Amino acid sequence: MKISRLKISNFRSIKEADIQFGAVTVLIGTNNAGKSAILDAIRIALTRRWGQRGTGFTEYDVHLCEGRPDPKVGDPVVIEVELQEAVANEWPEDLHSELEDIIQLDPITGRASIIMRVSCSWEAAEESFVPRWEFLNVDRNALAGRGARAVNLQEFFQFLPVFYLEALRDVADEFSSRSQFWGKLLRTVQIPEPLEQKSKRIFDLLNRRLLEADPLLADLATGLSNISRVATSDAPGQADLRLLPLNTWDILSKAEVIYQTEDNKPWLPLARHGQGVQSLSVMFLFKAFVELILKDLYRPESAAVLALEEPETHLHPQAARSLWHHVSELPGQKIVTTHSPYFLQHVPFRDIRVVRVEADGTRVSSLPREFRASVPHVPQIDTIVANSGGLITYDRGLAELVLSGALPQNQYRDLLVAYGGRPDTANIHAALRKASETSQEFISDAELEKLETFARRIRGEIFFARRWLLVEGQSEYHLVHGIAKGLGYDLDEHGVAVIDFQNNGSPEIFAVLARALGYPWLAVVDGDPAGDDYIARISAKSFSAEEITRRTSSLPAGFLEEQLVADGLQNELKGILVSFGNVGAVGFDDATLIAALENDKSGYAAVLAKQCAENAALAQRMPEPFRNAILALRGLT
Repeated sequence: MKISRLKISNFRSIKEADIQFGAVTVLIGTNNAGKSAILDAIRIALTRRWGQRGTGFTEYDVHLCEGRPDPKVGDPVVIEVELQEAVANEWPEDLHSELEDIIQLDPITGRASIIMRVSCSWEAAEESFVPRWEFLNVDRNALAGRGARAVNLQEFFQFLPVFYLEALRDVADEFSSRSQFWGKLLRTVQIPEPLEQKSKRIFDLLNRRLLEADPLLADLATGLSNISRVATSDAPGQADLRLLPLNTWDILSKAEVIYQTEDNKPWLPLARHGQGVQSLSVMFLFKAFVELILKDLYRPESAAVLALEEPETHLHPQAARSLWHHVSELPGQKIVTTHSPYFLQHVPFRDIRVVRVEADGTRVSSLPREFRASVPHVPQIDTIVANSGGLITYDRGLAELVLSGALPQNQYRDLLVAYGGRPDTANIHAALRKASETSQEFISDAELEKLETFARRIRGEIFFARRWLLVEGQSEYHLVHGIAKGLGYDLDEHGVAVIDFQNNGSPEIFAVLARALGYPWLAVVDGDPAGDDYIARISAKSFSAEEITRRTSSLPAGFLEEQLVADGLQNELKGILVSFGNVGAVGFDDATLIAALENDKSGYAAVLAKQCAENAALAQRMPEPFRNAILALRGLT
């Protein structure tokens, strides 16, 4: 059992968020974007201290904005956690039996689902924020009767334990007898009674001999015995000096892990190693905890959820790249935040959630396989579903229409007709319109597979950028960076990722990716048949003519070298070739110059870019489409 969906309202920076989760989900974004708020929403909702006063909500957890300056006034904080089987009977039989009062079943597919809602609002009579936990039916109404029993929450939390690892992981705390993992592991160790008694006798004997070895120790022990004269009672006590453990638990509680980095290096306690090793050790401690004793402490069918902040902390780039595989292999469901482009390089695209702050709060973007609309079931849609070829289904367990790809206009119209003439038609049509519009951003597995192959090198960079500029190749990549510096708008400083799409995939897939994940983008291509084809391919991905005009441009004179010559840059270009040792370049005509430049595209472009960065006047003479794009990037949405 794992979290499939999280809906958040009015919580910290989040006004509204609807987030889907998989076996591993990676949250990325700038500081204070809302990543930790998402992890805390899960932690608070699934706490095992349910119903207690002060269970995690305070006035600082309420979403504040211009229209709501007072956290005590307005809509409550609401967190809804959904869990659903991927296939019927995926969850163990015992889980179905224990949680039958809160499980909702899809009568068609037989898949089970659970919806839990946690809400918190200010109660004037209580003079505090009061939390409320409840399970819901498919209409999002609280269950009554047996479904409202408090024991349901206790049982539910036993099946879904949540563990939180903060970015600042302290080995001294995590490997202490009080920790959430290490301490519980140590307490499960069973020492046979005969061995424990024998160990105690040995400890006592050794302790006595050590005390006798030096009169100072014996005198110290005698002096401490004066405690009994002050703290007196009916039966006088006594004090002793203990140099060795008193019993086996004292030994276990002081157990520590030692680690040797290489064969010729010393063995040292974890706390004496670097922060990277310490951070990794805590993650693998969690793995051992889940594999060894989780099912002893909870239910045998329980599935852990690990909320993990910045696992790459203190790791060098190569280690951060390889870390993804270790994190993905940790048991249970993982929800991870990261700031590392190296860690992100190997994360599958569908596992990424981009978290950003916008004017009305936090927004979360992803690349889902399906798009949902909460609408009631009506008999008319059964025919539409049957004729959709699997594109449209209806999930009766959650009362949602599900689209598994971009919804064609004719089927969208059929759905609108099916829900016409009802009192709630306006709300249903709004839900269908939103699902239809977002479904147009669908990216197929085949398209993403191309990016998995070609764009791994740049993945981390582009997802941490604010805006994207698409150009054809390496020459344009170098040149726009130099032009931008010369124009006083350093692309790196302003969070602009330049994507040379010929080396990393295709322009249309990056345009669709940018739309789906909320990255503002522009594209500049050559003014030749290949460039025209690139723009046509972008346009075919359901971009409007207005958007194509606003976001794409081409070089009017043809490909890059033709455009540079048309812009009167022959002297600069010939000088670069001469510096490369081609002394005859001084006498080249335009055609010969263009051919020579094409033979060393990246070489001359890198030099020209450096000259532009250092010479604002030269940058102003560069091709107009590049200059216009750089100017348009400022504040681009």
